[in-house]
Amino acid sequence: YVFEPSSSQEAIFHHTTKFLIHGVLDGYNATVFAYGQTGSGKTYTMIGTEENPGIMVRVMSDLFSVSASQAAANVLTYKVTVSFLEVYNENIRDLLSGENAMDDYLDLREDPIKGPMVAGITEVEAKNSGEIMRLLHQGNARRSQAATAANEVSSRSHAVLQVIVETRDSASGDGVVDNIKVGK
Repeated sequence: YVFEPSSSQEAIFHHTTKFLIHGVLDGYNATVFAYGQTGSGKTYTMIGTEENPGIMVRVMSDLFSVSASQAAANVLTYKVTVSFLEVYNENIRDLLSGENAMDDYLDLREDPIKGPMVAGITEVEAKNSGEIMRLLHQGNARRSQAATAANEVSSRSHAVLQVIVETRDSASGDGVVDNIKVGK
């Protein structure tokens, strides 16, 4: 899709991301990637404002809404964990770690089961979309910033919010977990 400058946050969400939520809940991985020059609207499109929420806010809200309705209708349970990192000058920093660890760089590793992962990244379990957005704002405040010719407070880094949804199906009723799906 190509969107006009007047396109609503709802329209952008509907045409780019909304349809990914059920796949993640079913154990598939999805990526939403915002790309563009400084000042082009990436942060506004992804986060938005209180009155006009962006893609991330809408995804998290729908994710918890859909998972709650599926959990009520079936014998499904969901666990949602979040990590948030930045890549700056080819270094990876954990944006959710304590203040003392902010200068520590993390390594990208290949796990034989999980695939590529960041060793030592902080993962926080979230019970609702508000908790995730609080973590997102907390992490954004810790991002590296430097002036550019186009923007005095450009983040100068790439940020990655990873949301992991673990779905457990205990439909047999005997307490034994029949099926576990993990989507990111």
